[in-house]
Amino acid sequence: MMIYEMEYRHPVAKKTTIKMNPYSAAFQEKYKRMYNECYHEMREALHIEPYDFIQDDSFFESGMDVVYLLTDQDDLIGSVALKGNEIDDLIVNTRFQGCGYGRQILLWALEHMNTERIFLHVAEWNKKAIHLYQKTGFEIVNTIII
Repeated sequence: MMIYEMEYRHPVAKKTTIKMNPYSAAFQEKYKRMYNECYHEMREALHIEPYDFIQDDSFFESGMDVVYLLTDQDDLIGSVALKGNEIDDLIVNTRFQGCGYGRQILLWALEHMNTERIFLHVAEWNKKAIHLYQKTGFEIVNTIII
């Protein structure tokens, strides 16, 4: 499997008006469902088991302090993790895909990164995400085969 490391090398020019909130355990089941739905198809196509990555609540025991959620009342629209200078696990609920939320979450992440070098990793399989990232100003700087 090929993974692209992509780097953002431009000043953040476009702004977003969305409001992301720190992860809340109140959304744990919805987050688990969204995460598994969003990655299941790719993991299955690439024969990465388990196809549903989050198997139990131990996933939530650490690392959730860097996760931000886009919500609308009780609906979980999407999320992103900001890990130092890396944007990770940018996901949009399948019910809301194709509505521009991915781009808005990405712009929000870029606005809230406190570093000059911003990068992310994306599987070659995920053509839609690659297109979004390139359209927003990311460039492929490395290819990793795993």
